Amino acid sequence: MITDTGKGIPEDVLPHIFEPFFTSKTSEKSVGMGLAVVYGIIVQQHGGSIEVRSALDQGTTFTVTLPRVTPGQGDQ
Repeated sequence: MITDTGKGIPEDVLPHIFEPFFTSKTSEKSVGMGLAVVYGIIVQQHGGSIEVRSALDQGTTFTVTLPRVTPGQGDQ
């Protein structure tokens, strides 16, 4: 679990944060790939999940869950 106490993510932005090239920044400092890459690795490649909870002026929490793999399970 990763939590911050920042500005939070507005409700209208939250559904888009994992989309490739989506950015809420107005400057050219971001290309909007960071969370899309994270989503691809954790969810699509490893079958995990990412839960996001955010409240304006209170912060955001990302909860990352990865499946447990027992020894020999991935050797098929």
